[in-house]
Amino acid sequence: MKKTLAELVRGLENELVRLGYSKGSLTFYKRKWRMLQQFAKEKNEIHFTESLGISFLEKYYQILEKDSGKKLSQKDVQELRVIRMLGDFQLHHTVLTSIPDEIITMTK
Repeated sequence: MKKTLAELVRGLENELVRLGYSKGSLTFYKRKWRMLQQFAKEKNEIHFTESLGISFLEKYYQILEKDSGKKLSQKDVQELRVIRMLGDFQLHHTVLTSIPDEIITMTK
């Protein structure tokens, strides 16, 4: 059975703790995940999907829309990683440690 977004976030948070992420990093991710959960609630979504994540990034950070064809800023990469981590954890039950260069340069 597919985990709810809340269950996915709890599992990922536990994994980040296990991996030794700093308190500051955990605080950053938890704040962004709360925003995503609120966004999902407004959309009546209970599960994480790539489409939900992309909509969240476009609404709050205008990522993907404004950055077509150019290299993302470090801040935008961090915002993208918040969503990418959830997708990776959902699929692979693990956390990837870096974002491949082909994701950093956005194309339309």
